Amino acid sequence: MAIRLREADLLADGAALMELARVNLGQTDAQRFQWLYRDNPFGPARAWLAFNGTDAPIGMSALFPRRAYVAGREVLGCVLGDFCVSEGYRTLGPAIQLQRASLSSIESGQFAFGYDFPSRSMLGVYRFLGVTPTQSSLRMAKLVRTEDKIRAVTRAPTLSQIISKPLDLALTIKDRRAPGAEGLECRLEDEPCFSTYAQLARRIGSSFGNCTMRTPEYLNWRYRRHPFVKYEFFACYRGGNLLGYCIFCSEEGRADIVDVFGSMEEPDLTAMLSSLVSLLRSRQASVVSMEILDNDPRMATLHSLGFRNRGTGPVINCHAKVGALSTQLLLMHGDRES
Repeated sequence: MAIRLREADLLADGAALMELARVNLGQTDAQRFQWLYRDNPFGPARAWLAFNGTDAPIGMSALFPRRAYVAGREVLGCVLGDFCVSEGYRTLGPAIQLQRASLSSIESGQFAFGYDFPSRSMLGVYRFLGVTPTQSSLRMAKLVRTEDKIRAVTRAPTLSQIISKPLDLALTIKDRRAPGAEGLECRLEDEPCFSTYAQLARRIGSSFGNCTMRTPEYLNWRYRRHPFVKYEFFACYRGGNLLGYCIFCSEEGRADIVDVFGSMEEPDLTAMLSSLVSLLRSRQASVVSMEILDNDPRMATLHSLGFRNRGTGPVINCHAKVGALSTQLLLMHGDRES
């Protein structure tokens, strides 16, 4: 029987969308659905359901609006995600139809561009539709404390402490704030983002690469009100002016920097990241990771700070012709759909 598609109604079809996500993607939180699909300050999500002659859907695809600065202009784009097909229907046909429905919103011009961080299995679907990866996302990782790794090898806590102490001291000395960043004040901020974040977003714009508009409304929604991940803001000021910030989360000896925005002047960026690494080291983090595109202008700074590539994944960028976006996006982990 032929596969039938229709656009989902977020209210009437909410239960069906959540059930598909629960069974196929492991997403079980109704709060996530409300937050991601309905509360996005850039607009509600759009989703499509696939049927195989019954009332029960057998697959879904979705996209989530993102306002962005592209070549100095404000445009509406989207990130594609929450794609799944139920077991027993995972052939190319239903997958192609669902993804074609999502891409049609970009092709029609409803969204100026779209992007995705697809799994390896999704690449065949994109290639069938004539869309190929344009960039790679690299997981850059930095070792900040050695004791946990040494203990995993020696299995002797006392010996691990003896061996790791001079190594950790050497890492600490190497990560001290770089000269030339005097007057930079870095601190954690617990309050919701405010007007200074909007001013920074407008000032930076797309000067370092086309990127999501990091308005206070977006930042508070995406990070402060995330339903199950606790994100923290590490902001840096000079003379009372917001210079930049890092957003991160940490758990069980691992810290992930999900967003870095602001000045890319080498001394300032180095000092901001070094200060954050020092904070995370004091919290007993062993590894600090950060996802970044392979052509990101901050890559050289990360290398100088000891970050190394520990994994690569494909990135899809497409524009209204459902082809490669002619101008590159500046994407990090925080730009994913959830």
